[in-house]
Amino acid sequence: MATESGRYDRAESIFGIFGAVITLSGGHLIARYMDNDGMWSVEADFSLLVQVILVVAGFLAGILVSSLSKSLRAYAVSKKEVNAEIQRSAQLILSDAILASPRSAGAVLLYISLAERRATILCDRLGKEALDQDTLDSICQSILQNIKQEDITTGLTSGVTQLAEHLSSRIPAPQENLDELENHVLIFHPRP
Repeated sequence: MATESGRYDRAESIFGIFGAVITLSGGHLIARYMDNDGMWSVEADFSLLVQVILVVAGFLAGILVSSLSKSLRAYAVSKKEVNAEIQRSAQLILSDAILASPRSAGAVLLYISLAERRATILCDRLGKEALDQDTLDSICQSILQNIKQEDITTGLTSGVTQLAEHLSSRIPAPQENLDELENHVLIFHPRP
């Protein structure tokens, strides 16, 4: 389970630009309405240094606000980018698991991203031969439906059970499988 699958730095930068524009515009409006010495005087103006400070402060504020708000960032992120981040993160975890595993084949990863409300199942070569994409998609949909109904435990256990049933008929385990790894949940968060 991942709290979210990517950093989405581009979305944060977009809101940083909005923040910079808003603070610079606000500073300009304040300068226009400042009373210098009466109605006949020259309009007040901020120095270049003050304007740079406003832009930098606005940019940082926009990044900070969008960094803390997953729903706000979602407005600036395309579905294609979300899917790519989910696939990239899941592939990294599966690769790490395969490299660290003493097993030779049969690795299956059930990856759930909470912020994006998506799930994907990745398999190694042997798993791909045993499971077709329609089966994987239907298991993912079943898991997500349970999670949306706030029944996370049922969603996860039913997903793992369905995967085990499909895999046991196609990749039967030997009686004494000394290399078998236990199922476990790994929770990670990509933001430091």
